[in-house]
Amino acid sequence: MPHNLNQNIPHAVQQLRMSSEVNNYAITGNNLELTPALNDYVTTKLDKVIGKLSNTGLIEGCSVHLTVNKNPSVKDSNTAEVVTSVKGTVIRCAEESPDMYASIDFVTDRLARKLVKYKERRLDGYHGGSNMGEQLADALNEIGADDEDDVAPTDEFVDPEAPVVTKIKSYDLSKTISLEEAVFALDYVDHDFYVYRDAESNEVSVVYKRNAGGYGLIQPQS
Repeated sequence: MPHNLNQNIPHAVQQLRMSSEVNNYAITGNNLELTPALNDYVTTKLDKVIGKLSNTGLIEGCSVHLTVNKNPSVKDSNTAEVVTSVKGTVIRCAEESPDMYASIDFVTDRLARKLVKYKERRLDGYHGGSNMGEQLADALNEIGADDEDDVAPTDEFVDPEAPVVTKIKSYDLSKTISLEEAVFALDYVDHDFYVYRDAESNEVSVVYKRNAGGYGLIQPQS
């Protein structure tokens, strides 16, 4: 039976950002009342997923943010977001549904699946590998035993410390130009280098602005 979180809540209260801290979980919310029942539900679900890791030092913090969208045209108006600080990375999960309790179920299940991925990466050599410690390995294995069969192929673990490509630039290298033309073109681009195919060598080269002044040239080693 879906829980009606907005029943009998004054409008002024619904607009407040509310927060509480239960069992070291920082729980905040927008447009809903963080009732003891709701706090207990979040805590119980998180304890099931990461409670076993609390004594290993792996979990450095966990915050939960619950939001209700008051727009009646939005079907999945209840959003639950969990951000878990794990040694070496941060795992963020968010789920939406028409019911907040369902969203909490979905997001904690997703967190469990991502922790399985985290375990697999550690065992493959990331973030400590075989040196992670027996207690931590056992706790991660217990999570995997409960949730590994439910891991969806689209639940890809993303390491936020991995390099991230934020912008892609393309260059037309089908035509050759001279070094002088490349330097000229460099003055009209929004960065301090220019990639081109050199007319003399037919090799892809890079001309760049030096910090000390003037220009530099990078060419393939012959």
